[in-house]
Amino acid sequence: METVDAGGVPSRLYRPRDDEEDVLVWIHGGGWMLGDLDCCEGVARALANRAGCAVLAIDYRLAPEHPFPAALDDSWAAVGWARRHFSKVAVGGDSAGGNLAAAAALRARDSRVDLALQLLVYPVLDSTMDTTTKRRFVESYSNFAGTAGYGRTAFERIGYLWDAYVPDQLMRRSPVVSPLHAETLCGVSPAVIITAEHDILRGEAVEYARRLRRDQVPVEIHDYEGQIHGFIESLGVMTDAKDAVEKAGSALRRAFGHQVPDRAGLAVSTQTAGARRPPETHS
Repeated sequence: METVDAGGVPSRLYRPRDDEEDVLVWIHGGGWMLGDLDCCEGVARALANRAGCAVLAIDYRLAPEHPFPAALDDSWAAVGWARRHFSKVAVGGDSAGGNLAAAAALRARDSRVDLALQLLVYPVLDSTMDTTTKRRFVESYSNFAGTAGYGRTAFERIGYLWDAYVPDQLMRRSPVVSPLHAETLCGVSPAVIITAEHDILRGEAVEYARRLRRDQVPVEIHDYEGQIHGFIESLGVMTDAKDAVEKAGSALRRAFGHQVPDRAGLAVSTQTAGARRPPETHS
């Protein structure tokens, strides 16, 4: 690992062998307000090892001191740096980082920049708060895991984060703020989406996968039953987290044209959007 200045963005570059030609730009979560390079250290290292590529983890500017478009501008600057130093570039992130990765992929499409893959882990994709899936979550998860008001708390937390990241209500409908609001997703890079069953964001991720398929964009969606938002960070203790990283690593290898190693005992099957059960839909 080495510390680098990626187009003016403090970053860490992870290289399993030090001769990698391809790179994943990884954007950490934290609601655009929290998180740093230390918080995503484990996931970044695991993805580098599983995918056999370099991983550039970026320390983008945070709200509320730096509202939109600071985080997206930093992400895009890092993508530009990656393109100058590597052959192929993918972009990915979890939660708010998934939002920034999807937005960067849209900007890449519009700028005629080729990205190998967008890896979206339980991403934030829609700033609209009054949706069917969000209302259902508030009601259905009123006492989830014995926690009174769990659904309402999750709903209010998302609203607070949006207020800090994009104070301008009209700006929130921009596709680079809310990728689900893009008029078309045609031409955007292929996607791998990872979701958790008990996540208020699951519905918009499933809808995004449906939109990608409709617009002829290759997409895989892996939906983890019984899981909650943030589970991929529990690599040391959770089988599903390890499996999600394995699936992401295999997808990155394929996107970069690398051979996918045959790991005994690993689940290698993939799910397409809605394959596990009828998905929730966005409205």
